[in-house]
Amino acid sequence: MRQLKFWLLLLAGAGCVTPLMAQPQTVWSGVYSEAQAFRGEKVAETTCLGCHGAGLAGGDSGPKLVGDKFLSDWNAATVGDLFGLILEKMPHDAPGTLKKEDVASVTAYILQLNNMPSGKQELPPESDTLAQITILAARP
Repeated sequence: MRQLKFWLLLLAGAGCVTPLMAQPQTVWSGVYSEAQAFRGEKVAETTCLGCHGAGLAGGDSGPKLVGDKFLSDWNAATVGDLFGLILEKMPHDAPGTLKKEDVASVTAYILQLNNMPSGKQELPPESDTLAQITILAARP
């Protein structure tokens, strides 16, 4: 058994079995940066405010993107799912016109508004990578 652990650690160091050793990421892992969320707030103020209201707290034609209902609706989905929805369907009057970097920033802002902790890294604007991060309504 000790020899197997040695080989797994050796292979992991060489990048051969990293997926086997990696811990699943959640929104509670600090997956966005404060600076990215700040940029997302600026995008939201110009692009999302009309439908989703100030602080994304809900508007006349858009749902709240913060709070228990939002977290319940998105619990167990992935950040990639949220990113993809925003990228493809928003803004409602001009779907698909936001740059991927702006969508990643708005996604970070949504996580911040829902009290998910920030970290040192930024959310990448890549659906495949974001699909590996699970949204959990409650801290594990």
